[in-house]
Amino acid sequence: MELKTYLRDRIDWELPFPPEEYAARRGKVRAAMTEAGLDLILLCRLPDINWLTGYDMIWNHLRNSTTLVVRADSDDTLFFDAAAHTTIVSLVPEIRDAVIFDHDPMAGADDFDIIADELTARGLIDGTIGLQFWGWGPATPVVETLAEKLRAKGARVVDASLVVETQRVYKSAREMAIMRQAAAAADNALEAARTSMRPGMTETQIEGVLAGSLMHQGCNYPAIHTMVASGIRSGTHHSPPTHRKVKDGDLVHIDVCASMHRYHVNHCRTFSIGKADERWIDVMEKAAGSIDAILDNVRIGDPLSRVNDLAIDHLKGVGLYDKAWWIGGYPLGISFPPDWTGAFWNHWNEEVFGPTPGKLTIEPGLVFNYENQFDIWEDWPGGTGCNFIETFMVTEDGVELLSRLPRTIRSNQD
Repeated sequence: MELKTYLRDRIDWELPFPPEEYAARRGKVRAAMTEAGLDLILLCRLPDINWLTGYDMIWNHLRNSTTLVVRADSDDTLFFDAAAHTTIVSLVPEIRDAVIFDHDPMAGADDFDIIADELTARGLIDGTIGLQFWGWGPATPVVETLAEKLRAKGARVVDASLVVETQRVYKSAREMAIMRQAAAAADNALEAARTSMRPGMTETQIEGVLAGSLMHQGCNYPAIHTMVASGIRSGTHHSPPTHRKVKDGDLVHIDVCASMHRYHVNHCRTFSIGKADERWIDVMEKAAGSIDAILDNVRIGDPLSRVNDLAIDHLKGVGLYDKAWWIGGYPLGISFPPDWTGAFWNHWNEEVFGPTPGKLTIEPGLVFNYENQFDIWEDWPGGTGCNFIETFMVTEDGVELLSRLPRTIRSNQD
């Protein structure tokens, strides 16, 4: 099947980025490929494909054969996708050359023969080809099958899972502007949820308010489901909202990412239904200083790991470190379900399978979150834990906080 390029003349909505933005991104990737000794890279991870073309689709299944081919010696790219996505592909101006598999979205047995044969016919098979063996997308056996087909044609295949992700860690001015929009949307959604909460309201109804606010502001669904936990569930982590009804005196923990054009900004706050116990308020007020320590002391050129060192020193100084469940963070940007995190993490106990936090430096364009998560089992009224998460953006002037919301526990009645 062929692209229906005439559809592009009918695009009647504003695209998030102009052609020159995508060209600059491809230029960065091509330079990184040359440095890594790659002639081609075949991308199957949706965040990377989206970053280089603007392609967006929702079914990131384990047999997905959607593939973007990038060349080190040319700005020409080649796209492979299923017939079911013909209209999607045809509405992406940055995809100019494509091979459409004549079947449904599930990878067919012949897809990888088609890819290998097409690359051979174009004289692109003799060299070093990078594949993405690590990350969300097609399962490793699917990628291995593609690798075997390419090797059979004479290619040298290597793991290039993080070549593109490394390039998109530091954002452009246009990307940063979109992430500011996402940050504002997250704040607005959290405030909408806080002011709507009433005793008897279920956690799922609270999420409904959040989702409605975000969608009304132009956001997509986040790559991880929103976390809403109340009362005795307030100390749970990675827990979806339930049918539990909130009660007077409950803590309500909400962890949400606003996703604008797939760019994620993570904010989390602990609220209360009515007045919270003073001990919870004291924990949050003391912990809030960890963010101030980061803002006051981190400088451009510092390793990202310095953020963690400063936060931990503060929490130890105020006597909260022993109550911490997790203190850490990670860079943010384009993400697709089922995860809004990537390969880079910043945590005191992180076992890294990939790049280390110390190899990332605080430079303009870096956007990262930082979490203070506490589990408290002293049987205090209202909950079993409290927490907040902030997102930082690095500009030429230094480290900037993207949320305007206080980190203390605010009541639904404030």
